[in-house]
Amino acid sequence: MNVKQTREEILDALNKLLTCSHDAEEGYQEAAENAKDAELKSIFLAQSRQRAEFGMELDREIRTLGGEPDSGTSLLSGLHRAWINIKSSFSSDDDKVTAQECQRGDQEALTDYNNVLQQTDLAASTRELLLRQKKSIETAHASMARLALVV
Repeated sequence: MNVKQTREEILDALNKLLTCSHDAEEGYQEAAENAKDAELKSIFLAQSRQRAEFGMELDREIRTLGGEPDSGTSLLSGLHRAWINIKSSFSSDDDKVTAQECQRGDQEALTDYNNVLQQTDLAASTRELLLRQKKSIETAHASMARLALVV
């Protein structure tokens, strides 16, 4: 295990998670806009708000550590959201496809969080923040998996 220990490496890892949070916030917002079912729309909006909160927490943590938070989303997430729209427009089961894509996005986020937690020497307070956020993403991931089966 190659542990990242320099301040710059730690800030880069946290900025990656910040970008991931922005991506998820926008992805869930777009999912809500495309959802046909009102309850599903509400679930997606709640997830979008939660990811916005995660982004604010990560932004504060990066600033506390003396870094400059990245802003915006990644290019890949924009492509991913466009793919959701294209795929959804051809599917007769739009909400199911959207829930599956949200589940996939959450899985990617969990991979990113696991990598940072395993490969980065974090302060205890930072590690605690990331573990709490990761637990919420795991819950959302499980919810999206269940929703993909029933919508």
